[in-house]
Amino acid sequence: MIAETAECVTIASQLAIVIDDDAEVRRLIEATLRQVGMPVESYSTAKDAFASIDRLHPGVIFLDIALLRSDAIDVLLGLGKRRYGGIVQLMSGGRQSLLEAVARIGARHGVRLSKPLNKPLAQDAILRAVEGLRSIGGLEQGDHTLPQSSLR
Repeated sequence: MIAETAECVTIASQLAIVIDDDAEVRRLIEATLRQVGMPVESYSTAKDAFASIDRLHPGVIFLDIALLRSDAIDVLLGLGKRRYGGIVQLMSGGRQSLLEAVARIGARHGVRLSKPLNKPLAQDAILRAVEGLRSIGGLEQGDHTLPQSSLR
């Protein structure tokens, strides 16, 4: 995790938060985002993540749809109530129809969503997702341009 400093708040639109109960997935996303210079924090529970979301206003949230203590619908409803202005990147290893249903619920509650990522995740898929988030206005370009060799 990144340190909690005033600087984090000033780069909120570049900050990513990862919510996934799988530590291996969190580490992969963290490492990939840090490779391209993005600040990132990760959490295994939605409850822990919401304290940072409220404080730091991240530009993107990587959200697993099947969390142990809550689920993505709870998180999306909470983000809708907070009028979260960033983009949610849903992730799932389950059925596509379930992922689409969860995305529709989020959209109905005013949450902006990117094209979902399917698990198992690969670094190249995460890098392409970041480029997609930038293209729809979820992240500022900043100093973290993607290495072109990673996208081949």
